[in-house]
Amino acid sequence: MTGKWNESMSYQPCDSEGEPLLGTELKDAWKLADALKNDKFQYTHFAHKINSFDTAPKKLLASDSHLHPDRYALEQGDLSKANFEKSSDVNN
Repeated sequence: MTGKWNESMSYQPCDSEGEPLLGTELKDAWKLADALKNDKFQYTHFAHKINSFDTAPKKLLASDSHLHPDRYALEQGDLSKANFEKSSDVNN
């Protein structure tokens, strides 16, 4: 295996000494997806999908961060409201 955890990882079959086997080539295990254009958080499509309130399971625990008003305000781009909610007694 070779690469950087935040860019890409590749692999190649090797012998017991760690030398690449003849006739094999380096293959990508994964690559960082491009961030969506004009996304202030630089999230990929996947990151948006798993973090979105819209795609969250229907029955969430009351403590789930999807339900936090500060997080929702941040998702909507309302930094003032997010800061207010984050520091309010309700969330502490």
